[in-house]
Amino acid sequence: MDGPFYLDMREPFLGSDLPAVTLASTNKALYPPGAFPALGSQYFSRIGKKIHIRLFGRATTGLTPGGGQMAVYYGSGADAAGVLLAATSAVALIPSQSNASWYADIFVHCRSVGAAGTLFATGLFKSNETLQTTTSLLPGSAPVASGACDLTVASIISVQYNRNGVTGETMQVHDMEVIALN
Repeated sequence: MDGPFYLDMREPFLGSDLPAVTLASTNKALYPPGAFPALGSQYFSRIGKKIHIRLFGRATTGLTPGGGQMAVYYGSGADAAGVLLAATSAVALIPSQSNASWYADIFVHCRSVGAAGTLFATGLFKSNETLQTTTSLLPGSAPVASGACDLTVASIISVQYNRNGVTGETMQVHDMEVIALN
């Protein structure tokens, strides 16, 4: 055995749907910080430490939704706050859709540790073809390690979304899994 590595689904587990989030032209967190497991300080304390996040939900678009883009942050979990780890390319959203299913599958792992550590995020955002016609990869291009993240303090991974249209699109998370991979 080369180490005590394991897969561990982390609490809290969702007992009901999370509140719908009204999207804006800035990133909006898809779940509140309390719905994400407490990672604690020094969670990413070694290179290679990895976490897997899976989300499933629904979205509704208005008459002029414009494009949509998913982003992943490390920080407090507040809207558009923290260190941006990666973002998809903006993809055209289809107007006037109601309750279209979507799915996000994200991996974040530690590339360097400490008060100026770095994280590396990859994944995808897939939706029902009535919401957007293509799968969005994370990042949209040129994967790189993040800017400096203070990995010595307790923070969370926050999956967020924005749209550049002018109507009130919403997204809602129905299911979330956060799995420590090692």
